[in-house]
Amino acid sequence: MAIANELMNPCFLQGLKCIIFDCDGVLIDSYESNMRYYNMIKKKLGLPLLTEVEKVYVHTRTHKDAIKFIAPGEYFKKAWAEVENFDSTSLLPYIKRSEGVLEFLWWLRSAGFLLAINTSRTGTIDMILEQKGLEGFFSPVITSAKVCEPKPHPEGVYKIMTHLQLELHEVAYIGDSIVDEKTAHAAGVRFWAYRDLNLEADVHINDFWSIKAAMQRVYKAGDQVF
Repeated sequence: MAIANELMNPCFLQGLKCIIFDCDGVLIDSYESNMRYYNMIKKKLGLPLLTEVEKVYVHTRTHKDAIKFIAPGEYFKKAWAEVENFDSTSLLPYIKRSEGVLEFLWWLRSAGFLLAINTSRTGTIDMILEQKGLEGFFSPVITSAKVCEPKPHPEGVYKIMTHLQLELHEVAYIGDSIVDEKTAHAAGVRFWAYRDLNLEADVHINDFWSIKAAMQRVYKAGDQVF
């Protein structure tokens, strides 16, 4: 385990060609928007507001699984009907781009890295990337709608690796939850934990400025990774 900073051992960073990002909690801070959304569902169903356990679950799972968890059994059908035509743009004011991530992405691209996303989101990802100034950096973008088995199954990571013709040791996956940890470990790629020291990770990232500074000691902008 290493903490990302300018003094860390460069062996933790060497040999990479691709960085895969989780979306919620990594590229963006969407916690407030998610809590508002799922509490709205519970209110419409006449159910109590989200418990602490429910808050953790809905923030890390697929949309459908999250609704099943907070509205089980007979409630699910009614909940799903409530959200089928929900205007997701109403939540955009409560979503923030993570500090320093845009500068990190620009540097990664200048250094020749391949960038991809593996997220539990479905149809809202393109809108979020566009609205938060993050579009154009990532290819492919794998959502839960593009796989048979969503995270923590490694299918999404494997799809990215196949598409980009990568080996396991050439990939690092940045995530912020136990679901991301399990995904990376199941896939056999390096896991970099964002702002959670309790996760089992090869590298722990406090902020994107620190990991950028650490990587700049190993890779130079303008030098191609390949």
